[in-house]
Amino acid sequence: MSRDTVAPSHSSTTSKHSVDTEKKAAAADAQELPYSPFSAKTRAMIVIITALTGLVSPLSANMYYPSITKVRDDLHTTQSAITWTITAYVIAMAVFPLLWSNLADFIGRKPVYALSMLIFTCGSVGCALSRSLTALIASRVVQSAGSSAVQGAGAGTISDIYPREQRGTALGIYYLGPLLGPCLGPLIGGYIGQDVGWRWVFWVLAIWGGVMMLLALFVLPETHRRMVSKKHRIQPVNIPPLLGLKDNNPLLDIATARYPVIALSMLHFAMLFGTYFTNATAQPLAYEGIYGLSQGMAGLCFLSSGVGCVVGSISGGRVTDLLLKRRRRELEAAAAVDAERAEEIKVSAETRLGAMWIGTGVFLCGVIICGWLLEHKLSLAGVLVTQFFIGGGMAFTFQSLGGYVIDVFPTRSARITGVQNFWRSAWAAVIVQLFPTMYTNIGWGWSYTVMFFLTLMSLMLMQFVVFRGSALRERFGPSADLQ
Repeated sequence: MSRDTVAPSHSSTTSKHSVDTEKKAAAADAQELPYSPFSAKTRAMIVIITALTGLVSPLSANMYYPSITKVRDDLHTTQSAITWTITAYVIAMAVFPLLWSNLADFIGRKPVYALSMLIFTCGSVGCALSRSLTALIASRVVQSAGSSAVQGAGAGTISDIYPREQRGTALGIYYLGPLLGPCLGPLIGGYIGQDVGWRWVFWVLAIWGGVMMLLALFVLPETHRRMVSKKHRIQPVNIPPLLGLKDNNPLLDIATARYPVIALSMLHFAMLFGTYFTNATAQPLAYEGIYGLSQGMAGLCFLSSGVGCVVGSISGGRVTDLLLKRRRRELEAAAAVDAERAEEIKVSAETRLGAMWIGTGVFLCGVIICGWLLEHKLSLAGVLVTQFFIGGGMAFTFQSLGGYVIDVFPTRSARITGVQNFWRSAWAAVIVQLFPTMYTNIGWGWSYTVMFFLTLMSLMLMQFVVFRGSALRERFGPSADLQ
């Protein structure tokens, strides 16, 4: 030993050992606390209410579609002009979740749910009473502004009450709401518009919004972890700090796209959802124009995609949870052999993406086959089968991607989901506006082929995240506190 080297004293070594022991004891005590104070039944109720509230936005968007020609004639306008009632809704659906998600992190989930449903109900009443195209477009924007709150805050609610290994299954149930809307909307709206008129579509939505508002006010508990931790002893993980209004800036949330893993994830979200949404809006044209179905029967055909969404959403959530649990068991087994590595081992967020290619692969098969079946006016039964695959593949992939971005931003789950909704809805607004021109000029087959290759490209780029995501986050950010 050199003369300048000082050996550690026995007292300092003992002191350090004592501190380490206290830290381990504190961590062990924290692990014994519940992640959430709510019982299993209460958490199930919260998920169901959140899913039903999340159903409002896509349902109100799609219930309107089967009656659009009647609305056009009743308001004495053109097809291109009436399309703005759809585009304006989707644009608002992209922007407002950013604001709601920030507000939900500031004042809590419960008041945001109640206030947003009140605004949605007012917008729906405005739509039902509209006597001009301008009034209808304005009311649709108000309707979309209110209904879109849960698009971001809903995933935040799930993250509040479930730990990582259980979150995927819960997200699978929650995503049933947003994903079933494009399927159930035309079915319900088709029969309502056909039997009692298009204005009753909006009256039904107003009633739904009122019921959801009452549930938010009198049944739904506050789940935000910062607020819950002040009243209950819970695990001190994923608790976001209280930020001022100046820190709740939606532009800062959008700027998360500067991280490569987030940019690539949002790209895949956008391409996938844009294709799914465009397919949903185009199906009534195909069922009525190609196969000669009535408005009500055309809506009934959406059940195929709806069943696919149910199967894909539940199975996708379960699979992502199983992937995380299996990986944790593998690492714990390794830690048992090498005790020094035990505290360093954490399950990578990218583990949740392991089965994503299955969902997107099924989705792409459905898209390309459906396009060419429509192009050649072949079997309606075949088209319905492809719709099942499109719905199932879409829902399955959503579980992987949605859970992944929440794992990367565990204390900003609502806000990052709002960002995800912004990018996917922005692209959906663009592609749904372009699609009528596309299929008129190049036909159904090539229009679907274009969307197929855009989604395939984004899937290939996502492989950088699947296999190199951890390295990309270490170099470019963000780092994930994987609790």
